[in-house]
Amino acid sequence: MDSEDEVRQLYRETRDRLDQLYADYERIQATQARLKQANANALQAEGDRLQEELRQLEVEFGLTLLFNLGDAARECWQEILRQERFWNFVRFFGLGFALGILVKALTG
Repeated sequence: MDSEDEVRQLYRETRDRLDQLYADYERIQATQARLKQANANALQAEGDRLQEELRQLEVEFGLTLLFNLGDAARECWQEILRQERFWNFVRFFGLGFALGILVKALTG
């Protein structure tokens, strides 16, 4: 083999090795991207699960409060509702009264 053939052979081997290294690099990049996506999906799933668990705990806490406070809580709640009804009555009665005066003034 002459020196020119040796150089060509060395060039082909180097080029083949570079092609192999580039293919390996692309495989590594693809694997890293898949891992990153899998981790993101796992984190999202875990976040969704924790959010659902938190909602369930909130519901259970509310029901526990409602059932354990019993009559005192019901009385307090009924008092709040009575107050709201009273002020709604005052507000709408006042609005109706004002509209009545306005209509009477306009119709003479």
